[in-house]
Amino acid sequence: MVTHMVDGVPTPEAVHRSGSGEPLLLLHGVLLTWQSWGAVLDELATDHAVLAPTLPGHWGGPEAARPATVAALVDHCERLLDESGWDTAHIAGNSLGGWIALELAARGRARSCTVIAPAGLWRTPAAADSLLRRFRAFAPLIGLGPDRQPTMPSLLRSLLLPLLADRPADVPNPLAKAMTAAITECAIVDDLSEDPDLSTGFTGLAELDIPTTVLLPDRDRVLPPHVYAALTPTAAVEVRSLPGLGHVPMLEAPDLITAEIRATIARAAAPARPA
Repeated sequence: MVTHMVDGVPTPEAVHRSGSGEPLLLLHGVLLTWQSWGAVLDELATDHAVLAPTLPGHWGGPEAARPATVAALVDHCERLLDESGWDTAHIAGNSLGGWIALELAARGRARSCTVIAPAGLWRTPAAADSLLRRFRAFAPLIGLGPDRQPTMPSLLRSLLLPLLADRPADVPNPLAKAMTAAITECAIVDDLSEDPDLSTGFTGLAELDIPTTVLLPDRDRVLPPHVYAALTPTAAVEVRSLPGLGHVPMLEAPDLITAEIRATIARAAAPARPA
């Protein structure tokens, strides 16, 4: 149901469902909505039952229980899996959604896991704290916080799109407008910034035993490569760079991201190698 318009963009539905086949859960990044998956949604729906929710406290999503924490968002996504009748699903996540995807995998809810510019894999707690300080300094410029001031939508897009995509001109205009609208409407930024688990992040990557791919865009201006710990591949975990792409690469390279998710899913379907 459309509740209001932001920059001419209607409020998105809380949950997007499409397609049929093996279940696939897509989780967006902080401040955004399921719409950030762009053309990836339609491509993957040709052979998967796709569930793409907007997280609580985000534009069009359900109201968040307070205080909103990463663990509470993971609990919410696990309930969505239960309500869908999915014991497990292939899961892909971007940024905060990547951290949530990893936590769901650690809980045994993933058949495969593809994480793109994931939050939570910090080099040190200090690296996470530094990112948080930068974000708090930048937030008032984009209209976030209790003293937010209205900003011209065109100016917001010029500020925000280079943070999301290395090639902003490649992002379709309707999608660019939707992302800008979403960012200014997120209601749980302060809660998440106070989450006591934020600095610790996700520490169980080496213990995951399902096919997992960690994709790190090398032009990421939100979570640049130096914030990450040394990520060591394992029998289950692959780690790769995404050259020439920004923090939300689905916006500018949907075909590549679709192919990466499908490749991880294919690893889950491959016969196990003899010990």
